[in-house]
Amino acid sequence: MAKKLSNMLKKIRVPKFLVPARFVRRMDILLLNAKISFSAREWMGIFALTSFILFVLGSLLASLLVGVILFGVGMGLMIIIPRLQADKRKGQIEESLPDALHHMSVAIRTGLVLESVIQEISEAEYGALSDEFSQIVLEMRRGRPLKDALLAFSKRTGSKEVERAVRLLLEGVESGGPISEVLDEVSEDMRAVRMVQRERKTATSQQVSFLAMASLMAGPFVMGVVASLPDIMVQSTAGIGVGLSLPIDEVNTVVNALSFYVVAQACSAAIMMGVVMYGDFKKGFKFMIPMGAAAFIVYNLIKFIMPGMVAAF
Repeated sequence: MAKKLSNMLKKIRVPKFLVPARFVRRMDILLLNAKISFSAREWMGIFALTSFILFVLGSLLASLLVGVILFGVGMGLMIIIPRLQADKRKGQIEESLPDALHHMSVAIRTGLVLESVIQEISEAEYGALSDEFSQIVLEMRRGRPLKDALLAFSKRTGSKEVERAVRLLLEGVESGGPISEVLDEVSEDMRAVRMVQRERKTATSQQVSFLAMASLMAGPFVMGVVASLPDIMVQSTAGIGVGLSLPIDEVNTVVNALSFYVVAQACSAAIMMGVVMYGDFKKGFKFMIPMGAAAFIVYNLIKFIMPGMVAAF
């Protein structure tokens, strides 16, 4: 059933003339890193169709603004899903590589050559790293030099740590030094880098928590209360028999602006979290859509329930 559904989805493709070739190549690389078995045009076609359906449903059931937001969320997920999958896979490889390098060092001391050790790692239980080493073995069997296969592996992962470790390993091999000692040094270097990253995450957890609470709870709550005030005022005056004339168009404009502010604040906080946690604002892009959607939901929930709560009291 899953295979039939996958084959049906692969028939949905974006026409070549609608998407720049450069973007298609980048998307193909991203999908390859994420181990997603769709081509770029197939992947974009699926999410373009899904986003259009969300836009139509949101516009008919709620408002044009909601439809546009849903369309943007759908198109954003087109990039965020493979990016998250690729980052998860990259994290698994970075976590396993120091142990695998130590394993390789011990194996070389027993008399095995580097190619045989790589074959051994590909058959071991190192998860995504073993899969990548299997790809290296396959490329070597097809005649690709070991150096090129290792460099291709480092580029596939998209990890600066892995790329640095591979280059140090190749430099050690080319210089003629003991490979086992080079592997141990690279392994210890990677462990030290991982330890520094863990310490940084621990040290910045308080700032990240503050940004998350402010953008996902405090800000949407306050803006939701403000957006509900016109309804509260109408209910209050209706209860005492006094008519109140409100400029509805102007009020709706303000409410729409508040909803935009809530989403923009959450997206800005996501970028700041990327800077604080990783030192790279691009890392925050993967948090933007989840945080923006969560803030929008909290804002609309408070806006919806606040008039009823005030009326109950």
